Amino acid sequence: MIKRFLRPHCIIVSLAIILFIWLLNSIRLNLHYIDPFNNGIKEYEITDIVYSYIIKDTDFHEDRIVIVNSGKPDRRRIADLTDRLTAAGAAAIGLDFYFDEVYGAPEDTLLQNSIKANPKVVLACSLADDNTDDDTIEGVTAVHPFFSDHATIGYGNYPSNETKTIRVFSPGEMAEGRYIPAFTTAILEKYKPEAAQKFNKRRNKLEHIYFSGHKENFISQDINVVLDSLTSKEFVDVFKDRIVLVGYAPSDEWANPLIDRHYSPINKSYDTKSIPDMFGIVIHANVLSMILNEQYIFNVPWSISFLLSLLICYINVVFIRWIYRRFHEGFHGITRALQLVEFLLMFFLIAILFYYFRIKLNLGMGILAVVLAYDFIMIYESLIRPRVPLLQQLPETLETKKSPAVLEEEGDEDINAYLEKPLQPPTPIIPTTPSPDDRREEE
Repeated sequence: MIKRFLRPHCIIVSLAIILFIWLLNSIRLNLHYIDPFNNGIKEYEITDIVYSYIIKDTDFHEDRIVIVNSGKPDRRRIADLTDRLTAAGAAAIGLDFYFDEVYGAPEDTLLQNSIKANPKVVLACSLADDNTDDDTIEGVTAVHPFFSDHATIGYGNYPSNETKTIRVFSPGEMAEGRYIPAFTTAILEKYKPEAAQKFNKRRNKLEHIYFSGHKENFISQDINVVLDSLTSKEFVDVFKDRIVLVGYAPSDEWANPLIDRHYSPINKSYDTKSIPDMFGIVIHANVLSMILNEQYIFNVPWSISFLLSLLICYINVVFIRWIYRRFHEGFHGITRALQLVEFLLMFFLIAILFYYFRIKLNLGMGILAVVLAYDFIMIYESLIRPRVPLLQQLPETLETKKSPAVLEEEGDEDINAYLEKPLQPPTPIIPTTPSPDDRREEE
């Protein structure tokens, strides 16, 4: 049964398709100069479409995290806010600013003293990676020792990728000979150490972010309202025992629209010329919410996705080639209809797995293989195979002992040998004399 399923010609075509896809993936072309839309369509995945239905069907509201918009950072105001948050009993305070310079002003000392007085503060830093030849981190930047020596730091930048959409984050990295946690990981250790310990046991170098919502799905405040309008009781009610993320997240989305804004998978627009939809501080809030709710995305390993794609490719080649040989006149229409049905099935499979189980299955290679199978079979059968004698000698299946061409050759040789034999004289017919009884019957 297995030998019958293994077809040499189909194996050759399948390997050619996979090799072609690998070459496409290996060659990095800068399409910026040849794209007529100037890279107008952002990179997106099928799961991005599913996200819109998840958010629409889910009434999500996270009340353990408060986002405070700082506007343009003012160190004196941030120091005042930090002191009041400490007094109100905030469980963890994340300051999403890069304090990379010291100006020698009183505000610097005020902020330093405020940080010293509160061990729950986490300062944002950045990991420098100037060497693009490897994955090593060069060092920690964007935070001055004047502040970082008195606080926990966590890097706020996300792993570099080839697209503009933020999908993953790294829980921690080694830099300057020590372990540096991510901004969200450091905050989680302050807020709920047991949750951080459980999360770290996953030991994933990269975690896919499960986005739950935008800024309006979290408790949000403005620093001016918080410091100038809230009473002490209201302040405690809002911030006590909660994670407080302080950063740039103005209510007016058109105010400096490109400052610390990124594209997320839940962006309603696929056009990269539109304004990025999510502030960095809101992405941090989504990461924290994901960990606290244990709503992790289970990413199917690359090896399994590759094997599934390879199987999809091979089955398509076998079936489409069978259609090519049996229904040659209707080959084009039947194949295109088959491809359309397969696209729908794979789309719904990926969507259902992500919607109900948060399983992310990447069948990009399989989908591309389905697209290429038709053309590769046409090229192989009409252009390559007739011109390569070795391919003509291959059997259709491994069960076949001799290829059709070999059998035809041997059949021709047998006929020629028969025709070349000398003709034998016919056997003479000797007449016999009828007996008397036979004569009586005739009479």
